[in-house]
Amino acid sequence: MAKHKRTEMILENAISVLADYHPMTVRQVYYRLVSRQIIDNNRSQYQAVSNILVDARKSGAIPWGWVEDRLRKPRYVSMWDNLAAFAHTAVHSYRLDVWATQPCYLECWLEKDALSGIFEQLLANYGVTLNVGRGYDGWDSIHSAAMRFGTGEGCTVLYYGDFDPSGEDMVRSLRERLAFFGCEPEIVKCALTLDDVHRYNLPPDFAKKTDTRAAAFIDRWGDMAVELDALPPDVLQTSLKNEVEKRMDLAALESIKLQEAADKEALLEKLSS
Repeated sequence: MAKHKRTEMILENAISVLADYHPMTVRQVYYRLVSRQIIDNNRSQYQAVSNILVDARKSGAIPWGWVEDRLRKPRYVSMWDNLAAFAHTAVHSYRLDVWATQPCYLECWLEKDALSGIFEQLLANYGVTLNVGRGYDGWDSIHSAAMRFGTGEGCTVLYYGDFDPSGEDMVRSLRERLAFFGCEPEIVKCALTLDDVHRYNLPPDFAKKTDTRAAAFIDRWGDMAVELDALPPDVLQTSLKNEVEKRMDLAALESIKLQEAADKEALLEKLSS
């Protein structure tokens, strides 16, 4: 196939993928194309997809907002036109503590910052804190978590990370380092699991032999490794929603939201007077 025709085919499929769900990262689009068997799973093809998506956005073929880069975002300084505008912001920011009436406390820990947009948007509805680790969390992060969790009794951490030597080992590391502070919450590796890999026919990579944890991983699971980014966004959202909702009292959450709405209305009336 001629290079130009192949580029057109990749772009056409990328647009189809993004039309179904957006925004997505370049890596997420790449894995959707691999799953469709449009491209091979290798570094050169990833770079080709990245270049095609840049050109497509510059030409207007794909809206800029359809592809996101979570790692490179400006940190804005908050400003308002006047006190009335600030009042609306204050009302919008008001949240009642949902955990006061819940049977347990939940947090979600995510290995990949690039996927945090998907998690933030959904978890905000439930008041669940998201902790993004970008790999192994530093001791400061672990200490802060232990201070939030106390002994860990009645606390659950929903963990989402890659299915590879490091991704599997991070759960062990998190459990052991929290225990150093006398904190032992329930930690659940929700995704990515070997079952996910088989169920959704995810494109595999191979475990890096240079990873010091590779031998133990390969001995238990084989040498097939898969990134969390390969899981379709809608499947990831459904997993997260199900894991959260089966651990929360949804009636109590709804009651809190109704009270919150009433409080916001009263607050806006006071601030506007």
